[in-house]
Amino acid sequence: MVKCFVFISGIIFRRGLSTSTSTIYALSTAPGRAALGVIRLSGPRSKRILQRLTRSAKPFPPRTASLRRLYAPTVTTSSLASEILDDALTLFFPAPKSYTGEDVVELHVHGGRAVINAVMDAVRAYGREPEDDKLARESGEVGAPVRYADPGEFTRRAYANFRMDLTEVEGVGGMIDAETEMQRVAAISAAGGYMRRLYNYWQAELLEISALMAAIIDFSEEGYFDTSGSLFHDSIANTSKLLYSIQKHSYQIERAEILLSGVKLALLGPPNAGKSSLLNLLARRDAAIVSTTPGTTRDIVEIGLEIGGYKVVLTDTAGLRLASVVGDVEAQGIVRAKKASAEADVVIAVIPAVMEDPEWHKVVKDEILTLQEIGVDKVLNNYSLDPMPSPQKIIIVALNKTDMLQDPERELPVLVSQISKELNISEDRIFPISCTEGEGVDKLMQDLVKSFEGLADLGSDAPIGASLRVQEIIRNDVVPSLQRFLEHAQGDDVVFASEEIRYAAEAIGRITGETTAIEDVLGVVFSRFCVGK
Repeated sequence: MVKCFVFISGIIFRRGLSTSTSTIYALSTAPGRAALGVIRLSGPRSKRILQRLTRSAKPFPPRTASLRRLYAPTVTTSSLASEILDDALTLFFPAPKSYTGEDVVELHVHGGRAVINAVMDAVRAYGREPEDDKLARESGEVGAPVRYADPGEFTRRAYANFRMDLTEVEGVGGMIDAETEMQRVAAISAAGGYMRRLYNYWQAELLEISALMAAIIDFSEEGYFDTSGSLFHDSIANTSKLLYSIQKHSYQIERAEILLSGVKLALLGPPNAGKSSLLNLLARRDAAIVSTTPGTTRDIVEIGLEIGGYKVVLTDTAGLRLASVVGDVEAQGIVRAKKASAEADVVIAVIPAVMEDPEWHKVVKDEILTLQEIGVDKVLNNYSLDPMPSPQKIIIVALNKTDMLQDPERELPVLVSQISKELNISEDRIFPISCTEGEGVDKLMQDLVKSFEGLADLGSDAPIGASLRVQEIIRNDVVPSLQRFLEHAQGDDVVFASEEIRYAAEAIGRITGETTAIEDVLGVVFSRFCVGK
């Protein structure tokens, strides 16, 4: 078993052998008025406090919910009601099969502030009783044996007791922070142990390669290493395969990051085309001012929303028209509009079915043709000279104000065909809509969701979420070490090649936390957690 020391609130833990004698407690649900509140305890005195709260010496069945009455430790009046705190649902999880690996108690009480405060006061009071203080002195911890938990301390104890590794810890944090369906799916892959199993597999493969290299060194004669045998060639072949898998994994993380951080969606078009109206329809609220006067939107209007389970940062921009007919303020807005569209992952070109000014049409056309040459986030492979696939910028045309056409059935096919040829955009990416009547918007939304799916290049795979810490270790430590191994191996430098494999294995150990040099990253990992988790 790998052992490492972890610093938690002034107490030294050895992973897998916790020496903590304190019992912690916290409200694990959001504070404030609610139907229920969950108070969680973890530590050696959790069970004893539960017994005193319920005034019951009977054993509590593990992992079984039971309705119990909770009592206060002291009574201020002669009324029996003053002794009763609440009727609560109680659960007891004995160590080591609990979230933290210690004895854990959960109290599901009514969510009123007075109830929660009274129960937590009772937990603290029971922890200060004389016999508990004696236990604390005997165990070497003179401080308060029962205390309020630090942020993330429950999960930190779970890590210290080998209930999870750092990738699972970060996955739990991702689950808490998830705002959209895709963020939840990405976080569950880490919290559910998929990342841990993958990285452990990589580490096992590296240890196997390291063993092959050690065998070559051990059986060498007078410093001569036999690099012509199968052991050496197997090491190179296995490392090459592993390097490719790691590169592919890192690329998937980078592409999924677009979906997890938010797809940048920009609205582009001439003035008075209905961009702000479309933004309000997508946002399902009046987020932008709508007016028939051209040039109403002069600055960037940016809102966050969810479309089909994807986080989207939607930007409304100033209408594009000739600089000769606009003032200084609107001209600056047009410059920002072009910049926002260039940085966006997806651009919706909103074009009115009835174009009021042909000059505006030319300005919009030129900008869209320019955007088609930019592409999206040209992601270069950080690990070789060959670039990773770079998706083209997704441009969708919303042909708005179709309700103003005299004969839509006859005119629309002609307009769609004309726009497709002029803008070099497939007809299936042109959507006739009417923001006034709401027609065609649902179909546009469906295509947006398909575009988001293709944007991350995930195929049938679920998005993979990984923290910046993990990404940097893979990019800066693991991959370069494997690349240097192949370089040394090709030069028959067995000793240096063997060292690079060891460095790569240690780097993966830092990802999962299975290394003695881990204290420096723990503060970063747990700092984002709330109290009670």
